[in-house]
Amino acid sequence: MAVVYTLINALFISMSNVLGGEAAKRLPLAVVVAITGPTTIVLALVIAVLFPGAPSEPGFWIGFLAGLFGGSGLPVAYRAFAHGPVGIVGAVLAVVGTAWLTIAGIVTGEPITPLRLAGLALCMLAILLVTYRPPVDGVRPNLRGPLLALVAGTLFTGFIVTINTAPAADGLWPVVGARFGVTTVALVFLVGMLIRTRGRLLPHRLTGRMLLFPIAAGVTDILGNLFLVLALQTGDLVLLAILSPAAPIFTAIIGRVFLGERMTRWQILGLVVASAALILASL
Repeated sequence: MAVVYTLINALFISMSNVLGGEAAKRLPLAVVVAITGPTTIVLALVIAVLFPGAPSEPGFWIGFLAGLFGGSGLPVAYRAFAHGPVGIVGAVLAVVGTAWLTIAGIVTGEPITPLRLAGLALCMLAILLVTYRPPVDGVRPNLRGPLLALVAGTLFTGFIVTINTAPAADGLWPVVGARFGVTTVALVFLVGMLIRTRGRLLPHRLTGRMLLFPIAAGVTDILGNLFLVLALQTGDLVLLAILSPAAPIFTAIIGRVFLGERMTRWQILGLVVASAALILASL
């Protein structure tokens, strides 16, 4: 089930990143993260109650610390996706996550079999294929989005590695602590921006459609956290690293279907290679 949980986590996180990027195009980034953070605490409590496990103080604070990493990564990722291109930004996030998670897995002594090494190699190849764009004469590539994705990917890896140390007996309660950590970062960011802009942060006309994107980004983010914890409880960090190509692939598909971004033949080939990596990882 770890493979299934990891893929579902990748789908929800991809949706959250794209939705957050769209929200950041319509609202100030501080407002986006201030909405996505607090709106998910109640949902996290409901989810934690419905699953087996009892809360503990160490589990809460581990989750809180993880949330500080994740909460710091969210605005950076949303800004990266706002700059785009969506497919490349998602792939950079996956590359960084794959590298850091593999290192963490090796350091903690988790098993790396020949099949997993082959899957990891295919994973990196798939990401390169998904991110490839033919050069266009006279057009300078936009590096701001990918560079921000590099920072966000490192912070998200900190979230994963930290929450992986939470007691298994806590079930999904560390996710609640994580949401409080995310909310803390969001509120600090919001207050800082309010001071910087002297209170002129919200647009003159705030519509329900503007609020829909950050709320949806928060809901899909918490669902991604749910399946991340389930994946870590049934799998390990190296497996998570091998399956990371699913995230940019989902992101590229979302960008194609909902944002009209063109999917090249290289990206389609990347889908095929990533499928092979998933098969090797599940053996």
